[in-house]
Amino acid sequence: MKGHFFINFMIITTILCILTGLLWDYAARTGHRRLLLFADLVLSILSAVGLAHYEEIFPSLAASGWDGLYDWKAMAGLIWLLAAILAFPCLLLVDAFSLPFRTRRRRRRRRRRRGGVSRRTFLKGAAALLPAAALATSGAGNLLGERDLDTTYHLLKYKNLPDYLDGYKIGQLSDLHMGLFFSPRRLQEAIDAVAAQGVNRLEITGDLIDELSLLPQAQAIIAANADRFPDGIDFCYGNHEYYRDFDAITAMLEKTPVRILRNSSFRASRGCGQGLQGCRGRDGRSFYIVAADYSFARGDSAFAAEREEYVQKALDGVPEDAFVVMLAHHSAFIDEGFKHHIPLTLCGHTHGAQFAPIGPLVTALGFKYLRGMFQHGEYRGYVNRGTGHWLPFRVLCSREASVFELRKQA
Repeated sequence: MKGHFFINFMIITTILCILTGLLWDYAARTGHRRLLLFADLVLSILSAVGLAHYEEIFPSLAASGWDGLYDWKAMAGLIWLLAAILAFPCLLLVDAFSLPFRTRRRRRRRRRRRGGVSRRTFLKGAAALLPAAALATSGAGNLLGERDLDTTYHLLKYKNLPDYLDGYKIGQLSDLHMGLFFSPRRLQEAIDAVAAQGVNRLEITGDLIDELSLLPQAQAIIAANADRFPDGIDFCYGNHEYYRDFDAITAMLEKTPVRILRNSSFRASRGCGQGLQGCRGRDGRSFYIVAADYSFARGDSAFAAEREEYVQKALDGVPEDAFVVMLAHHSAFIDEGFKHHIPLTLCGHTHGAQFAPIGPLVTALGFKYLRGMFQHGEYRGYVNRGTGHWLPFRVLCSREASVFELRKQA
C-alpha cells in the first residue's frame, strides 16, 4: 500500500465503517445511535491512523533489523476496517428486506407476533449478529491469511517430454509483495517449502517486493538460498516492480544469482540434459525457459496485441521442437501459451481473488484464468494464488507455493 492508493483505501474504509454503523443501527434499533456512531468513528479513525503510522515507521523498523511479522496494532486496525467492508453489503440487504415490514400497520404486526417470530424480528436478530460474524471472518481471514502457506504439488505428464526431463521438478513463487504484512521471515519459509520438495529450479513470477526498505533483506535471503536450486532461479517482472522502483529492484536482483528474463529466453539445456544438474538422456531436443514482460496496454485488443508481441519476442530463436516453460505475471498470457503450443505457462497476479466467494465476480471482471490449473490439449497454464499479499485477508484461498513434476507419459 503506497501513495494515493493507501490514502484512498483509508478514506473509503473509514466512510464504510460509518455507513455500516448507520445500517446496523437502523436494522437492530439500538436506541443509542449517537453513542454508536461516536464509538464507530473513533475506532475507525484510530484504525486508519494506526495503519498510516505503521507504514510511516516501517522503513526505520526494517533498517533497525526488526524481525516482526507485522505490527499487532496495525493488524487490529485492518481487521476492524475490513470487517466493515464485509458487513456493509449484508446489512444493506437486511435493511432493504426489513423496510417493507416497518411500514405495515401495527395491528398486522401484533397478529404476526401472536403466531410466533415475525420476519421483521428475525431480520432484526440477524442484523444484530452480522457485526460479530464480520469481525470473526475478518480476524480469521487476516490472521490465517498472513500465516498459512499451502505447498501444492502437480504431476504433469507429457507424451513429447525429453527423456532427460522425466522427473524434473520446478518450483514457483509469485506475488510475494514483501512489505507491511509479508516479512523476510515469510520469504524464507516459502523458499524452504519449495526446496523441501527437491525442486531442480525455482521460478518467481513477479511482484516480489513492495517496501523498498526490505531490499537488503530480500537480497540476503535470495543469495543465501540460491544454491538450494541446482539449476538456478529465474525471474519475470510483474506490475508492482514498475509501481515501486523498477531500477532499484532490478539492481538488487542483479546482485544475486537470479536470472532475470524480460521478453527473452534462456536455453537451460541444449539437449541430452547438458547444462542441467543430475539430468542425462539421449533426447537431443533443447529445454528453454522464456518470460514475457508485464503488459500495461489499455483495451482488450491492444492488450492481446501486446501480449502476442511480447511472447513472440520471448520465443525468438527458440527451436520449434524445444520443450518450453514460459513465465508471465498476468494470467491472460495463458492464452498465448496455448496458442504457441507451450507445454507449461506459469503465472500469478490474481492472488486467486483471496476471498473465494468473490471469485466468480473477479472472473466476470476480466480475469479468465483466476487460479489453479488450466489445460488445452497437452498444454497447461497455471495461476499461482499468490505466495504473499499486500493485504493479508484470505478466506478459502490460502497463500501458495507451487511445485510441478514433469513426467513422460507412456
